Amino acid sequence: MLQCQHTFCCACLEASFQSRDQKSAEGDDFIHCPTCNERHEFVSSPGKIADLPSNVYIDSMIRVINQQENNQKNSNSSTFSKVPVAAKEPKTKCSRCETIADIVMQNCDHCQQTLCAICWHAHMNELIVQVQQLDVQLNLAKEKMDHKMIDYKKRFIEMDTCVKDYFAERVAQLTKHEQSLLDESQKMLNDGLCAHELVVHKIRCLRRQIGDNTVAGAHGNLVQLFLNLHKEISIVFEEISHWGEETILFDKKHVKIDVINVPSHGNSPKEVEPKKDIHVERLPLNSHDGVYNFYKNHCFKTKLRWTKCHRPVGVGMAPWSNDRQKSPQLYIAGAESKMVFVINKVNGDIVQRISHDDMVYPNGIAFDPASKELFVSDKWKHCIFVFSSNGTYLRQLCSKGNLEGYLRAPEGITVAPNGTLFVCDTGNDRVQCLDPVTGYMFSQFGRILKDQLLKGTARYVDLKCPTGVAIFNDEVVVLDSGNRRVKTFTTDGEKILEFGQAGSLVGQFQYPEVVAVDQSGFILVGDGGNARISIYRPNGQFVRAVGSRGDSPGKFNWISGLYVSKNREIIACDYKNHSVQVLE
Repeated sequence: MLQCQHTFCCACLEASFQSRDQKSAEGDDFIHCPTCNERHEFVSSPGKIADLPSNVYIDSMIRVINQQENNQKNSNSSTFSKVPVAAKEPKTKCSRCETIADIVMQNCDHCQQTLCAICWHAHMNELIVQVQQLDVQLNLAKEKMDHKMIDYKKRFIEMDTCVKDYFAERVAQLTKHEQSLLDESQKMLNDGLCAHELVVHKIRCLRRQIGDNTVAGAHGNLVQLFLNLHKEISIVFEEISHWGEETILFDKKHVKIDVINVPSHGNSPKEVEPKKDIHVERLPLNSHDGVYNFYKNHCFKTKLRWTKCHRPVGVGMAPWSNDRQKSPQLYIAGAESKMVFVINKVNGDIVQRISHDDMVYPNGIAFDPASKELFVSDKWKHCIFVFSSNGTYLRQLCSKGNLEGYLRAPEGITVAPNGTLFVCDTGNDRVQCLDPVTGYMFSQFGRILKDQLLKGTARYVDLKCPTGVAIFNDEVVVLDSGNRRVKTFTTDGEKILEFGQAGSLVGQFQYPEVVAVDQSGFILVGDGGNARISIYRPNGQFVRAVGSRGDSPGKFNWISGLYVSKNREIIACDYKNHSVQVLE
């Protein structure tokens, strides 16, 4: 019998021990139980199976069965005896050595055996060995329980650590969100203070103007002076009446700041229209501060509203002149018309229609001044069509796929100063730099596949459905529409700057579609969801928003195309209003 209480015949256990795998693994000092595979150490002599203790209970059972069989045989033989035998006094038989004698023998209550004195002593020694083995097993069981308890406590320690880390992360997130809300609140306050200072400045200028004209005694111009002052003061009074009208509430359920009852005059021209008679210092437009003041205070008015194209998207102004048309020409991509319209920017007359039989959904428009070529991205043809300056089809670049030089639903497109193409590969979440002649990919950045990253011409950055791209100097401005962010990169894809967040407040994005950069590096974003154009400094600082939701001039329903001319005219396509507006 082994220490695990499993019992085998000596020959079978000897055969199992002599197997090559067990001896090579443990040597002669240990034996594995064939039933439970538990390892046991030889107590007396290594490798001697015969020295292992026997199972007393099984031995006693076998002896009892043998004794009953012998008694049965004796009873059967006595039945056939012809001569009656006198009854003799029964003698006691030792269950182990089978000695029959009249001597007193011991009965074991455990195994129910009758043993002589010699066998009784040996039996007691066997029981002592078994008791010792039980003690060893109990000790091993205690050690096992101790190890289990250590593991059990370790699991709870890990559980406590996970709970603490989770709540620490939640606290950090809540703290970050708290700071974001506080910054948003402070920004609203600063905007209100700036608006307040602007109104106060207007009041000072008007009072100074009244005092100067009164002292000068310009009696001949008093009527005109009164009319001008009456108009300007009425505008100021209107601004004063509407200042601070909005109600700012903290939404505890959604943990955000809500602005309700926003006055509709916030997008009206009166709010930002500069006053010609007020002596406001103006900086030249060759400085960032001068451009900032221009965008901040200029009243953009609709110069042209063109409605002859169904679903206009991309828009641009050709850098070359046409011999037949002296006025500037606008190129407008008609998504559902499957063509590019060339119109007169002054009166809106259609000069030319550019199309191709394979064109499905023209989207983005870009120009190469050096080669005088027009590049049109086709979103659902998954390619780029190239035309000459007179509208002649030249070639087609790329095709559908996710490998280098392949496109999937491309949208924004622009030409770098060195002539290379930068294309928003919207469906593949990346921006590719392509050869304008062959379509060969020079580099790419975005969510690049692992096998493409190993080639060294790609850089992994977080872009989700980029829809707009523009170039200023050596910086690539990308509209990360899916993440509601504007990101600036080097031409190699190294991120320089990013700004923007999702929302409907001023300076936030709902569904930004297009981006444009003026000659000073100011960034304009067309937000279709908020129906407005947001203007930012090159460093991402918000300047102002132009437009609001509607279908009248100066208002938008879904901005789908954007371009800024050299004299800072804003040209915007409205996908849902089927219109193109020129704001100056």
